[in-house]
Amino acid sequence: MRQLIPIDEARDIILQNPISLNHEKVCISNSLNRVLAEPIIARENLPPFNRSPLDGYAVCTSDLTTASEDNPITLNIIEEVPAGKVSNESLTKGTAIKVTTGACLPSGADAVIPFEKTEFTITTVKITEPLQPNSNISFAGEDVAVGEQVIPANTIITPERIGMLAALGYSKVQVFRKPKIALLSTGDELINLDEPLAPGKIRNSNLYTLAAMVKKLGGDPVLLGIVSDSLEDTAAMLQEASQYDLVITTGGVSVGDYDVVKDAMTKIGAELLFWRVNIRP
Repeated sequence: MRQLIPIDEARDIILQNPISLNHEKVCISNSLNRVLAEPIIARENLPPFNRSPLDGYAVCTSDLTTASEDNPITLNIIEEVPAGKVSNESLTKGTAIKVTTGACLPSGADAVIPFEKTEFTITTVKITEPLQPNSNISFAGEDVAVGEQVIPANTIITPERIGMLAALGYSKVQVFRKPKIALLSTGDELINLDEPLAPGKIRNSNLYTLAAMVKKLGGDPVLLGIVSDSLEDTAAMLQEASQYDLVITTGGVSVGDYDVVKDAMTKIGAELLFWRVNIRP
């Protein structure tokens, strides 16, 4: 057993003995800060259809090849298509369709011109410049394509990733179960928070500090409370705590007569990978 080792080595040893956690499916509304157990693969395109990224007019660029200030081209507006609707018409020569931001691109259109660059009435739109094909179009799948890995496994779910999951139609995701981490404070000097303070006693503040840190890091703390400086009591409590994924104890690990945690671990058959880390508080 290694003793008084550097903290980096201690961390490596711990990481070489990982906790095995099974998976569970949760609603994405409850998935914040959970860890994905499987990669997220796009089942849909984003955007799901060719759409207009601005308010303007869907046009055929072949109608505008000669457009200029001196030679404006006037097109007849045959329909208006807001976001959420699909055009009933198909563009033909000399026509345009008014579209709003997010609207599905009408059939026959190969560009969208912003309304700021036009002169328009209810029935016509005048354009004074040519457009390149595919101008101002957000194409299906240009953000995310079907089959693309969007979020890898073992990734912490953030608010932004929840937004992506929702956009792709994932209402639930597979995540790793939160590790249950038992917290145990040792020492006859400790008292619970609701006990009156007596000479020589201190309140068990470490337990709640550690519980908060465990929650912050995504674990599920289990507060086992205080155990006395007794080898038998400490061994019994450690044996009970061994049902959980991880056990964190405070106190009882120095070299005094009442520091019994190491002996208690040996008593219950624990394998000691290392003892003491070369750091100062």
